[in-house]
Amino acid sequence: MRNYLDVLQKIEETGYRAWLVGDTVRMLEMGIQPETITLAIDTQDMYQVARHLGTGTVDARGPYPALRGEMLGTTFRAFGLRGETIEDDLACRDLSIEAIAIRSDGGVVDPFGGRFDIRNRVIRLTGDNVDLIDADPLRILRMLRFAAEFEMDIFWKSESDVRAFLDVYADRMNDIPAERWGREIMKGLHRRPHRFIELCDDYDLIPYFLPELEELKSIPDGKTEGRSIYDHILEVLRIIEQKMDTSKIMQNDAFVLAGLFSVIGTRTLDGSDRTRIADHKVNEYLTRWNVPSQIIDEVIAIINGYKKFYEPVTEEYFCKDVLEYTRDAVEIGIEFAMCVAEAEGFMDSVRDILEANRWNLDQVLRRFENVKLQTEGSTRYMTGREVMSLLHMKPGRRIGELLDGLDMAVGTGKVSSLAAAEDWLRAQV
Repeated sequence: MRNYLDVLQKIEETGYRAWLVGDTVRMLEMGIQPETITLAIDTQDMYQVARHLGTGTVDARGPYPALRGEMLGTTFRAFGLRGETIEDDLACRDLSIEAIAIRSDGGVVDPFGGRFDIRNRVIRLTGDNVDLIDADPLRILRMLRFAAEFEMDIFWKSESDVRAFLDVYADRMNDIPAERWGREIMKGLHRRPHRFIELCDDYDLIPYFLPELEELKSIPDGKTEGRSIYDHILEVLRIIEQKMDTSKIMQNDAFVLAGLFSVIGTRTLDGSDRTRIADHKVNEYLTRWNVPSQIIDEVIAIINGYKKFYEPVTEEYFCKDVLEYTRDAVEIGIEFAMCVAEAEGFMDSVRDILEANRWNLDQVLRRFENVKLQTEGSTRYMTGREVMSLLHMKPGRRIGELLDGLDMAVGTGKVSSLAAAEDWLRAQV
């Protein structure tokens, strides 16, 4: 805390008052160390502040220009006050737990009882003000994802106000741009995906951002009496959420998105009707949500490929997959297969196969890691130029083919040193 206050004092030496605000104060109150601190400064001229400080750059994108930089070893982002006073600024924030400020002398400004709500694990609209929702209905989704992520209850008045608003103005949710939906959905799925989707369902929001998911409520899963395909998706997300705190790979966005989209566009769990149309739906939604294309490709690869891990997979096959889809995508595929098997109740019958496949994959990954250890970080023993020099060849497609073949030889254990790589290459010509 002391270092953060020093940053405030350093800014105030320029003649402008400053406060810690928003996520920074909320995290400090929760005992979490923020990596970047958020500040409010009593001026709109961030360029002037940057000139006085001699550090930082102004990001003028968006409605509120931000000064971003580093000072006293602390990364910060600063915004101008919204309103005449810090109290005015805090009143513009949507949730009480985000409407707290800390002055440079360590004093706290908390006009809406945000610290009390943090201690009591309650999510509340700032000042119980439903006008905040009227100004931006997406704040409903933000409220739900905070409640999910921090495992908090929604204050009864805020819940009542939001439900009353949706009863009358639900159609306004259709006016929210897809990329804004996507930004909040991705944040909501990142830590507590099962709880987040449950809350969205409880407030009848799913039809507005993923109507195909809503449709799956009426389709039996064909495996468990009284359970729909929608229930199946929730169970997969529940298992993923359970394991998130113990398995680092579970926090990969592609993993959670695969859980949400695994049967979107289909009507059965056996995959018999899975088509390119289903993949098109995944790509369509995630593109509109502004998800990076690499993650979209990983999601589709996981969904289309996880069932193969219920049968024995050779090291050669794993090597090909790792080279084509990356190490993370293949590891995630096996983990995802485990989650689905657990959700559908057949884990005991495939556990040994999955563990054997995991062992085979580990051998392949270990061999690729060994290359990095021997070459000080390179993913290959030789570059294309070195191959041409060794074999006295000219540039061309054949060089790429040799490098790809060498990758396979490394991954399957046929080559484990630079000398062995050279011998293997010589044997190919």
